Amino acid sequence: MANAGQLYDALVIPTGETTNGDRENFPVTNEAVKAFGTGRYGCIFITGRYGGFATAERKKAGISEAQETAEYLLKKDIPLEKIYFDGRSLESVGNFTFPIVCPAHKNPSLLDFDNMEIFAQEGHIWRIKDYVSIVMQSKLWEGKIDFRALLGEHNNGLMAKVYHKGIMNALKGKYGPDEIHDFLMKEHPFYSKGWYDKSPTERKIEMAAVGLSWFLRSK
Repeated sequence: MANAGQLYDALVIPTGETTNGDRENFPVTNEAVKAFGTGRYGCIFITGRYGGFATAERKKAGISEAQETAEYLLKKDIPLEKIYFDGRSLESVGNFTFPIVCPAHKNPSLLDFDNMEIFAQEGHIWRIKDYVSIVMQSKLWEGKIDFRALLGEHNNGLMAKVYHKGIMNALKGKYGPDEIHDFLMKEHPFYSKGWYDKSPTERKIEMAAVGLSWFLRSK
């Protein structure tokens, strides 16, 4: 986290807080509201659709977590022109590739921002730092990206750790958003045709097998 007086072009929220329940209790979104009120951020950029294990009902609803978060921010008097959202990614790596490789209509690319601060729960941000290090490597090395960790686990159990190690193995040797995005679209199960036609249990078993195979790849 940078010093309290640091100015940023964007405050970035990779979604992950559940969309079921009272958003008033969600730490990342509400901390973003408070932080934006300091005047140190040019805009808020939200990225993420929903997880690969979302229910069929969730998918049928047709609204992304990013859009729901944007609508909540509007209710908190954040100006519409200061909010961007991208509701296409199904996992955390894609949260950063989609807005760069194929920006949503009227959205800037994440790379258009000179600097940014990424807000996420403690159980999420340790993974996000690794993903950002390969998707936006040069910006990170130049000190253009800071991170703010907030209370919360966000899928921080053993399977998340195995998956994280696995996806980092699978991405080894791939650098930059285009190459990584191509891998996600062609090889990540979440983006495969018919993925949501399977039951959540079937999807979890299949993803566990794929994640383990990535985990066991040679270093």
